[in-house]
Amino acid sequence: MAFLRSAVSFEGLTRGEIFSRLFFWWFGPSFVGLFLSLWFDFRLSREPLFSLLGPALTGVVVWRDATRARLASPLFLALVAGLVPLLGWLYYAWVRVPRTPPNGMDAVMAPPNRPGALRRLLDPLANERVVLSTRLSASECSERLRQRRISLLAPSSWFSLSTARPVHGRISADGFALKRRHPLTRPTLITQASGRYEDRAGVTLIRVRLGLSLLDRVWTFVFLGFVALSTFAFRAAIPTSHQDLRILGVFPVLIFAFVYLVVRLVSLDDDVFLYKFLRQTLEANDVTEGERL
Repeated sequence: MAFLRSAVSFEGLTRGEIFSRLFFWWFGPSFVGLFLSLWFDFRLSREPLFSLLGPALTGVVVWRDATRARLASPLFLALVAGLVPLLGWLYYAWVRVPRTPPNGMDAVMAPPNRPGALRRLLDPLANERVVLSTRLSASECSERLRQRRISLLAPSSWFSLSTARPVHGRISADGFALKRRHPLTRPTLITQASGRYEDRAGVTLIRVRLGLSLLDRVWTFVFLGFVALSTFAFRAAIPTSHQDLRILGVFPVLIFAFVYLVVRLVSLDDDVFLYKFLRQTLEANDVTEGERL
């Protein structure tokens, strides 16, 4: 029910969740119309005015939510969201959920020895290693993480909000591998927190690595090699006299670089989020700084 309410009221949602809801309202009617046309020969979806239903619903939902939240100029926000897809949705999400500077404990809750932003963005091998300590047992840690994780095997968690279940991934008796939930984003190339439990005289040590998973790192280098070989083969097969066609050979590289940078930008600060999530959920503290696993 919380998910259904959040479809028309964005109270408590993150910016990514608001963006995904507006995506749903804009394209949802078109998807339904296409389905009806293919299966039932429903001709209403072919009417020119039907294409305006999605933008109109998006504007109405934004106007309603902005009015209830007492935002300035709700009609203007509705028009922007309804008439300017993507950018208008990003703008409303930014207005609806203003970014506030962290304070107190959150201000310093970042992994020790954290790489710079540029390295986290470009280097698939960049990682952060920390050791946490908690009085919870390994089984208690796993149970707490399961309560905060969305799982394909738990249908009740599919439509939960990110505030209730902000992560997804694998949890076992001896460790975990978790990633932050990002609406409309596949988990590939997203920062992962992988950890293993170790019992030390009544205290559970959790050795955590923050960075791209091994599978993502292998995939990145394999795909990069494939793109490079394809580009070289394409350019070599085109005669030198056709310089305009040879330029097309760089397109795969540009597409790969664009996708990689966009996804890495989406999860650029996920290391801080996951570090904070683990410390708070497992009631854990740092044991050492920079200790290698």
